[in-house]
Amino acid sequence: MIRINLLPYREERKKENILRQINVFLFVFFVVLAILIVINVRFSHTVTTLNTKIKNTKTLLAQAETKSKKVDQIKKALEKLKQKTEVIRNIEKNRRASVMLLENMSKLVAEKTPGSPSGASASSENKPVKRLWFTSFEANGDNISIHGIALDNKTIADFMSRLEDSKLYQNVTLKNIKQQIVNHLNLKNFDIGCNRVSLNESKDKNDAGKKPGKI
Repeated sequence: MIRINLLPYREERKKENILRQINVFLFVFFVVLAILIVINVRFSHTVTTLNTKIKNTKTLLAQAETKSKKVDQIKKALEKLKQKTEVIRNIEKNRRASVMLLENMSKLVAEKTPGSPSGASASSENKPVKRLWFTSFEANGDNISIHGIALDNKTIADFMSRLEDSKLYQNVTLKNIKQQIVNHLNLKNFDIGCNRVSLNESKDKNDAGKKPGKI
């Protein structure tokens, strides 16, 4: 009877199985490790990209905020310039209005003399004379206060009529009149109040007062 010793063969098989399992384990380990490395690299690249985008976005946002502040500063500067321009325009408008007002009043103060004798020159027939003088003149918006001295009551009444007939003033009212002695002359001290008519309203009144021409 032949006997075969199988123990060395079995031990060899066990060693091969162990080595095979170790190789499989190492293979799986390295595969998993490689996958983890690839994933880590991709995540790192993604994080780096996102950080770069965040940084660029913050830079753009800071630039936009700076530009927005500059725009706000420019708007404020333009608003201040507009206000100053409006103030200057109003001052110029009021200055011109005051000059025109004084000029109109000066023209209305003078009145025409009646016809002169036949021996007088033609140039002296309609020479305007002053029978009334202003002592103070106040204009607050459209409200006007006139203080002055006149030779008599008729001169004051004629001046008020000329104010109304000029179509430049309305609500002409004699507020006060009293006697005043100046250089031994018995004169009249008066206060008159009226309202200035706007240019458009004055123009409409003048146009309405004109008679249509014949066709």
